[in-house]
Amino acid sequence: MFFDIANKALGIIKTFIYKLIYFHRIQIEGLPKVAKSINYSIKKGSKLIIGSNFKARNNVSFRIYDGGKVILGDNVFCNDGVSINCLKNITIGNNTIIGPGVMFFDHDHDYKNNIKNFVKKEIIIGNGVWIGAGSIILKGVKIGDNTIIAAGTIITKDIGKDRLVFQKIDLGVRDAK
Repeated sequence: MFFDIANKALGIIKTFIYKLIYFHRIQIEGLPKVAKSINYSIKKGSKLIIGSNFKARNNVSFRIYDGGKVILGDNVFCNDGVSINCLKNITIGNNTIIGPGVMFFDHDHDYKNNIKNFVKKEIIIGNGVWIGAGSIILKGVKIGDNTIIAAGTIITKDIGKDRLVFQKIDLGVRDAK
């Protein structure tokens, strides 16, 4: 119990040190409850906005580059190993639960034209969403309020509100040409 409290205290201290370092890049409402292993990489011109009552377990990572913006609503929980990778915009609504090992990518390489460039499209996650362990949320996706994404699901297309998604969306294999 002591080590758990110490871990969270160090996480809070680390977050506020990053807030001082990235003064204009991080905005935090209230006191987050985060593990010391949380990682922030926020390049100049990019922004992270964290709502009140944010909770994060171990090895949660934010990589926000190229003017990207991540907005986390109130009461968002990130379990172990969540990775949020942003070059455009990722918005996660209030009361959202994100399971262990979930990854968000609002971009991918432009394999059709120049592999060094990126195709960027925003991700919008509604309120009251539950994203199961090991799921991957890809660019251009909107997930409606009160939707459950089952563990291991790869989301490539929009999902409406009040839905249960328990299979992979877009299982097709495409020729790279």
